[in-house]
Amino acid sequence: MAYEFRLPDIGEGLHEAEVLTWFKNIGDPVKENENLVEVQTDKAVVEISSPVAGTIHSFGAEVGDVVKVGEILFTVLENTNTAAITENKTIIQQESTQETSFRHQAIQQDSRQTQINLLPKQRVIAAPSVRKLARDLGIDITEVTPTGKAGKVTEEDVRSFSAPANKEVAAAIMPVAPKVVSAVQPQQVTIDELAEEIREPIRGLRKRIYENMTLSESKAVHCSGMDEVVVTRLVDLRKQLQPHAEKVGVKLTYLPFFVKAAVKALKRHPIFNASVDDERMEICYKKHIHIGVATATEAGLIVPVIRHADQKTILEIAEEIQDLSIRARERKLRPHELTGSTFTISNTGGNGGWYATPIINYPEVAILGVHSIKRKPIVQDDQIVIGDVMGMSITFDHRIIDGAPSNAFMTDVHSFIENPELLILEGK
Repeated sequence: MAYEFRLPDIGEGLHEAEVLTWFKNIGDPVKENENLVEVQTDKAVVEISSPVAGTIHSFGAEVGDVVKVGEILFTVLENTNTAAITENKTIIQQESTQETSFRHQAIQQDSRQTQINLLPKQRVIAAPSVRKLARDLGIDITEVTPTGKAGKVTEEDVRSFSAPANKEVAAAIMPVAPKVVSAVQPQQVTIDELAEEIREPIRGLRKRIYENMTLSESKAVHCSGMDEVVVTRLVDLRKQLQPHAEKVGVKLTYLPFFVKAAVKALKRHPIFNASVDDERMEICYKKHIHIGVATATEAGLIVPVIRHADQKTILEIAEEIQDLSIRARERKLRPHELTGSTFTISNTGGNGGWYATPIINYPEVAILGVHSIKRKPIVQDDQIVIGDVMGMSITFDHRIIDGAPSNAFMTDVHSFIENPELLILEGK
C-alpha cells in the first residue's frame, strides 16, 4: 500500500519549506522513523523522517524546490512481507529503467549530444554544511571518497576532491562554471577566459533572509535614532562578575546586560513590545517579553529567542544566550526556539562599526542595535578623561511609533546601561 507523506506544519505559522537534501533514492528501502529528507523552513533546518517502513516510490519535489504545507513530499510503499518488498523494489527499478531508457533516447536525439548520468546516486552520509560546500563548489558529493567515521564525507574530503580541478575556485568557495565546447573547433575554455560573472541560486536560509528583509522594508516605515553611551561602569561590573560566572560554566558577555536593560525599558514603554496586524489595522500589545537575539552563523543571520526574559536574572540570560548561540552555529535549534520574539536586539559586537541601522524583525515594531565599545575622551566633572563609550541605535516603525516615544525609550535604555547596578539590584 502506498503511503503519501504530506508536509506538516512543523513550526509556528509555517506555510512552506524548501527541500535541501534527499537522504535516499527512489527504490531504496527506508525504515520507520529513519531520516529521509532535510528541509529549510522560515526559521530552521529540519530533518523529516518516514513514519512508515517500506520502499521509496516517489519524491514530490527535487532539491531546491519549495513544497507548501499539505502537499505531498514523498510516497512510500509500505512493507507487508519480504516478497512484497522485493516485488515493489523490482517494479520501481523497472519503471526507473524504462524512464531512464526513454530519457536517454531523447537526449541522444538532441543535436548537442549532451551526456548525462541518469543512474540513481548512492546514499551519502554528510553534514548539511558539507553538502552545501559541495553544491557551492559544483561537486557531485556521491563522487567524493569519504574518510570520516562510518563512511561520512567531511569538509576536507570535499575540498581535497575539488582542489585538483580548480584550486582558485575551491579556495574562494565559488561554484564551478560549466565548460563550453566550441562548435567550430572543440576546445576547453577556462573560467577566467569565459565567464564575466558566476551565478549562485538564492536558496535555503539565505532565501528566507532575503524574503523576510524584503517584507520588512516593504511593510514598515523605518526610522532610526542613534546615541552614545558611556559604559565604563558596565565594563568594570562585568569584570567583577566574570569570575563568578566562570565558576558555574557561563561566559558572561555584555549582551545579557543589554537584554536586561531593554526588558526594563519595555516594561515602561509597552508600545515597543508590540507587533502590527496590517490586515486588521491593529497594534498587538504582547503580555510577555520574548527577546530575539540576532546571531550570525555560517549559513546566515538567524534570531534565537529568549522567552520570558523579564523573569530571568542576568546570569540565567547569559547561560541561555550561550546555549542558543552554540546550537545556532551547529544548526541544532528547534523551530520553536526561533519564533515568537516580541522585541529584537542586534549586537554587532566588538569588531563591528560604531553605528548601524538594523532592519526591524517584522511584524515587530522596533529593534535595538548595540555596537562596539571603544576607549574615547569623555567629559566627566568638567574634566576630559578616557572612558569606555558604546554606540547605540534604535530602528522603529514610524507608522506606529513617533520620535518622542522613541527618545524616551532610548533614554531609559541609556540610563540602565550607564548605571548597570540598577539591572542587578532587583534580580529578576
